Amino acid sequence: MKVKKYVGSTMQDTIFKVKTDLGPDAIILNTRKFKKGLFGLFGKTNVEIIAAIEEDKIKEEKETREEIKSLKNMIENMSAQWQSDNFARTLPEELRRLYQHLNNQGVEKALSRKIIEGLIDENYDRVNPLPFLEEKLGDFIGEPAPINCDSGTRVVTFIGPTGIGKTTTIAKLAANFTLDEGKKVGLITADTYRIAAIQQLKIYSDIINIPLHIAYNRDDLGKIIREDLKGYDLILIDTAGNSWNDKIQIGRMKELLSHDYIDEIHLIISMNMKSHIIDEVINSFSTLNPDKIILSKLDESDSYGDLLNIKEKYNYPYSYITTGQDVPDDIQIADRASLIKYILGGLYE
Repeated sequence: MKVKKYVGSTMQDTIFKVKTDLGPDAIILNTRKFKKGLFGLFGKTNVEIIAAIEEDKIKEEKETREEIKSLKNMIENMSAQWQSDNFARTLPEELRRLYQHLNNQGVEKALSRKIIEGLIDENYDRVNPLPFLEEKLGDFIGEPAPINCDSGTRVVTFIGPTGIGKTTTIAKLAANFTLDEGKKVGLITADTYRIAAIQQLKIYSDIINIPLHIAYNRDDLGKIIREDLKGYDLILIDTAGNSWNDKIQIGRMKELLSHDYIDEIHLIISMNMKSHIIDEVINSFSTLNPDKIILSKLDESDSYGDLLNIKEKYNYPYSYITTGQDVPDDIQIADRASLIKYILGGLYE
């Protein structure tokens, strides 16, 4: 049996607390009134109730509340689905197919509807609406924003949670700018928490034949940029991956990256993360003021609606996409045509 004490200003208020906590099957064992003040004088009268309930009753109450919550969620989902279906029923067959495809890809329903309504407003071709949808999505996604280091030194930092392929992405970019574009590239790692990350980047730097420096703090980072890598075309900075819930570590990173001579911050988002996790990551790392987003691990995802959801909610430009572990391959500029193919892939079959 579980026994608890409850205190309230009135009998009715206190009983309400009992019923809310223990449920309607609670048993009242004792009640008393008392004054709360100096030696009980001049104080306000309160009510104390000792109540109890059998442990199995607590379990039943919990299960009942969970069932009610589940039923409520089911009703809300059915309502949302009904509204969606109601909109779909108003569409001609060719638009209904496109609308359902966007929903199946994980595009949020309100955004799917917005896109389809845009086609209607622009008098799409009813025989072949797909090119109109491609154009609409292209305008929505916008131009890519890759790194440009043609005019002076460009200092670029990469941030994001653990397990998103950040170090590998940096190695790919370093190799491409060094080998394909003939740029003078230097690497800095501020990820001093994981020895394996430093060793991994050191292996890549040795293969590409470019320098790697380790920054243990903000002053180290500034000195390396100003002195050791002075005159380089491109400086790429790797940072420690950490949980988006670790506010302390993100605060430390914000201090580390507060230098004026950091030109760009790219937030890397893994496309194999669930949509609500992507939102949490972007909201958390937004305190570091990212400029662009890199979309990683597109090869590990089976739906690409978040390519549109992210753009609609946050409007960061996309810089690159990655599709595997091979260095220097499996990375490309996030051009609109490529992203559209991921979103609409099933419609081309």
